[in-house]
Amino acid sequence: MSFFVKGILLEQKKEPMLTRSTLVMRQEFEYFDCDFEETPVEELSAEQIIEIARLAEIVDECDGKMLWEKLEKSNLGEGGTLIVDAIDDEPYISSQMSICIHQPEKLSLGIELCEKVLSPKKTYIAMYRHILDSNFGIPGKIGKYKVHKIGGRYPAESRVYRHIPKGKNSVIVGACAMLHLARAAEESRKMTSCFITVAGDVVKNPRNVEVPVGTTVEKILELCGLSEEPETIVVGGSMTGRAIFEPENETVSATTRGVIALARSYGTYSYTCIGCGRCDHACPKALSVCSLRKFAEAGKFDMLHQYDIDMCMGCGACSYVCPARIDVAASLIKAKKQIELAKKEGTL
Repeated sequence: MSFFVKGILLEQKKEPMLTRSTLVMRQEFEYFDCDFEETPVEELSAEQIIEIARLAEIVDECDGKMLWEKLEKSNLGEGGTLIVDAIDDEPYISSQMSICIHQPEKLSLGIELCEKVLSPKKTYIAMYRHILDSNFGIPGKIGKYKVHKIGGRYPAESRVYRHIPKGKNSVIVGACAMLHLARAAEESRKMTSCFITVAGDVVKNPRNVEVPVGTTVEKILELCGLSEEPETIVVGGSMTGRAIFEPENETVSATTRGVIALARSYGTYSYTCIGCGRCDHACPKALSVCSLRKFAEAGKFDMLHQYDIDMCMGCGACSYVCPARIDVAASLIKAKKQIELAKKEGTL
């Protein structure tokens, strides 16, 4: 069976965050100086756009890389494709999609600036289409840019290249990074904030919010309000994020995608593995997850290698479907880190 049809179906839970406008936390903006700051945006050269991205210190939320370095090192050439990632296929998370919906002009300007640097033959915006719990319909175009509607089971991002050409002539940039690039070009404004989804069953006012980088999770939850004390707080994606226990000490970064506060914890206890095989079926890479978990817990690194643990993408689908509530993904991710450390130390 092709891994393109594997995975799991997830309720997206993107409302009401998706259709509400972005809530902005009060902050002091920072600006940069350059020799060409009076140049009209439409007259900026490719070199000037790269310099603007550098001075604005824009970090791409998709991979944590500096945008100016991605633009400078990329050479699309003939037939190249620029992909704007706004997929947001994890439950609750809609921070990139929200940019597309509520700030399409800024998004389009940022994409135009990227096109001027990269000169792609094609440009697409990629969005997840199965938002069944919302009346919002994914548009066919945003501004002048075509939207590729990515479908299928979670994780949809693993299939993005099935619909969009892959290879050295493709560049992926985040939707939020495009908005920051537009701001930098128009206002000489540095990237000092990030866009995150704040949601969960104990959040009073679930929204996509723009907050200063370095804001504590506690302050972000105070901004949106809590109906009761959460038992679990997850920072990052709802599937790939990590639970935190000291929100007053945890801060968000440029790549943080969400803060999820839940009344109930699903990881406080677990049962023994019953060997049902659901984790194997859910894995989008068609790995033998059940066996990998056993090898990981036994520290059998040689067997982990034979069973292709390197292909694990940490999507969390295995943990999500486990009826015994075993955090399978955490075991595999820990094992991968141990293997990498052993290789560096020369013990493996």
